[in-house]
Amino acid sequence: MSSQGARLTLITGASGNLGAKLRSHLQGRYPLRLLDRDARGDQEVQTAELALYSSTWADAFQGVDTVFHLAADPTAQQTWPGVVGPNIDATINVYTAAVRAGVRRLVFASSNHVLGGYKDLAEPRLLTTELPPLPGTRYTVQGEPRDSTPYASTKLFGERLGQCFSSAHGLSVLAVRLGWVRPGDNRAEDIPAERESWFRLMWLSNRDFCHLMECCLEADDSLRFAILNGMSANAGMRWDLEGTRQRVGYTAQDGTPPS
Repeated sequence: MSSQGARLTLITGASGNLGAKLRSHLQGRYPLRLLDRDARGDQEVQTAELALYSSTWADAFQGVDTVFHLAADPTAQQTWPGVVGPNIDATINVYTAAVRAGVRRLVFASSNHVLGGYKDLAEPRLLTTELPPLPGTRYTVQGEPRDSTPYASTKLFGERLGQCFSSAHGLSVLAVRLGWVRPGDNRAEDIPAERESWFRLMWLSNRDFCHLMECCLEADDSLRFAILNGMSANAGMRWDLEGTRQRVGYTAQDGTPPS
């Protein structure tokens, strides 16, 4: 699609791992507005502290068709004090700014950690978005015990808030439970060998991530609210991608091989 007549798109967290990858993918084909708490010297990125509502940044939502809300503290093992501002307050403010500006659609970066409690349960074998959420999981990385419950709970909150805003205000909301998008090239062969299969099998390649986000952007206007799983086609994984394919047309091109 050429940028002429394309949907004006706003990305929060545009300087971060996810935001920078999506920006690169959409640039030149969609007109973009970019927000981040730290612009990192990039003149095209507007500095915005989303945890504090302000017309200074909220005005950037005017005339926007689609918002990708990717800004958050992405640290899965973050404590409650660390996630309240960037993951709860900021999400409330972004939804509010979107509704006030008449935005058509908001794509919310949720997380696989919303179903993290199923990691240690053998059943159900297939993890669909219709399952009751079990936010957070406990795991170990290089000898460090971790607990993603606070982080996962904020992502569940964002999903529920999206459903509320969709019902009350007509905002189309797609909440995508993203898999593991590692910084940089994010190649399957570079996944640390010591990471347990639960995490290896929720890998999401850069190419699949960007394709999924564009599928959400272009999905039919009749799709008012949906929760979507977002992983690559990893051999042997439990995550169901059929619902994502049916709702937005996503087909993963990459995947980790059988272990």
